[in-house]
Amino acid sequence: MNKRVGLMAASVLLAGGLAACGSQGSTTNARHQAATVNGGTLVVTWSGNPQTIDPRKIYDAEDWNIGRALYIGLYTMNSRFQLKPGVAEGNPIVSDHGLVYTIHLNPKATWSNGQPLTAQDFVYALRTELSPKFQSPDTYLWWMVKGANAYEAGKSSYLGIKALNDHTLQYTLSTPYSAFQYVLSVPASFPVDPAAINRVATNPVTDGPYIVSQWKTGVSMLLRKNPHYFRRHAYPAHVLFDFNVDPSVGILRVEDGQADIVGDGIPSANYLQLEANPQYRSDITRGYLPAVILLALNEKIKPFNNPLVREAVQMAINKRHLVQLLNGRAQPANGVLPPSLPGFGGRDIPNLYPYNPAKAKSLLKKAGYPHGFSTTLGLASEMTGSAQIETEVEADLGRIGIHITAKPLPTETAALAKVPMMTYSWYMDYPDPADFISGFITSPAVAGGSNPAFLSDPVLDAWEQKAASMPQGPARVALYRKIDERAMKDAAYVPLFYPESTFFHSPRVHGFVRPAVYFPAIYSHLRLSQ
Repeated sequence: MNKRVGLMAASVLLAGGLAACGSQGSTTNARHQAATVNGGTLVVTWSGNPQTIDPRKIYDAEDWNIGRALYIGLYTMNSRFQLKPGVAEGNPIVSDHGLVYTIHLNPKATWSNGQPLTAQDFVYALRTELSPKFQSPDTYLWWMVKGANAYEAGKSSYLGIKALNDHTLQYTLSTPYSAFQYVLSVPASFPVDPAAINRVATNPVTDGPYIVSQWKTGVSMLLRKNPHYFRRHAYPAHVLFDFNVDPSVGILRVEDGQADIVGDGIPSANYLQLEANPQYRSDITRGYLPAVILLALNEKIKPFNNPLVREAVQMAINKRHLVQLLNGRAQPANGVLPPSLPGFGGRDIPNLYPYNPAKAKSLLKKAGYPHGFSTTLGLASEMTGSAQIETEVEADLGRIGIHITAKPLPTETAALAKVPMMTYSWYMDYPDPADFISGFITSPAVAGGSNPAFLSDPVLDAWEQKAASMPQGPARVALYRKIDERAMKDAAYVPLFYPESTFFHSPRVHGFVRPAVYFPAIYSHLRLSQ
């Protein structure tokens, strides 16, 4: 998923997190020994607002985060990237050479109104999500389902999903895909209640740990415990999201006991001070995310239809300086696939475009632009803190004669925007390289609206189709590395850095562990001190 928070959100949002680090002083130990309760209200601040809470359209950071609290899908993923049953009773039964997945639902699963949840609810959700007029941003996730492309284009009524009975669901794929079970854990795979579809966008009937108690648009949202949730956890009774809160203000609120988690992560302006304070060391979590922050160069628009111009941009940007601006909380990126992607370990992706402004100017001259040119940079996000890095990118390009005019883009339309160049980011939906490559690098991703560089390479497409259908293992990893290298040779995407996640939470929060993807926490698994 544009995962989901445009460029440079990483300078604020560096989302996700690993176990707390640093030694704990006696004061910190005393704070964390307080007794916990099964209840209370957890307060989370966000700098933005949810675009939607309809799981069929969940895409941005806040949407994904809130959706996880309201719904549960067939499977869930823990902090070690392991799948666990959600609505499903157990693992799928895979047949027909990996093309058919049959899943039995837990008969205890219900909606928040007490009505039983059925297999047909999953069928309804997917068929409406992929319908031509619905315009979900998540359709790229379903490329492997048989008939999905033709169904989404309005050319066929067939879609490879059906309910065999109330508690048995079956998916049929067009090609074997060993990571398909992970797809069944993302918000876009969640069910919706057809009988309550008129309220799905405002006050939905849900099947997860929480329901919406109150929503003040642009201000806050209060969730309360779902009395009919069939999987029990010792979770807070309420979760309060405060929106439009600058992350630096969120830090102050946590320090003052007015909030519990800063959803956007720790801004660069606050990081060094917090990290140096022994009182907070056990309240900070950090670690690298399976994510990449990039620039997208539109191959359909001059002058970026010229590969020499794209190569010049690649060599003009000082990525190590960008990492310094993030307090070192990132790694310079040489490719699309991040080294933190489980099972990938892609640190050996060669750097085809080392920082070399002189060579970049030479390439522009060779391309017919000896004096450079002016162009528009679409900004996929206006998140607080992005301006510093955006300014550095503009300065780097200015040094070789490329003059930028920035144009903010609404996050929900960023991937569809036809601008010469734009900021972009991709945060892992699920731990498989296909999520990145098929998500925004291939030709089908152009049609799906998530390939803003309009990169279209038949060879790359064929390699990706082959790799996706291969069983997990070294041969598959090797082919994805080859795909990554080929994508970089095209130079349509400029990978800037792989972000590190850094989160700050209050000492009364217990059980805050490394999340599987970029959202900061699974709230139903947290406990609060009295």
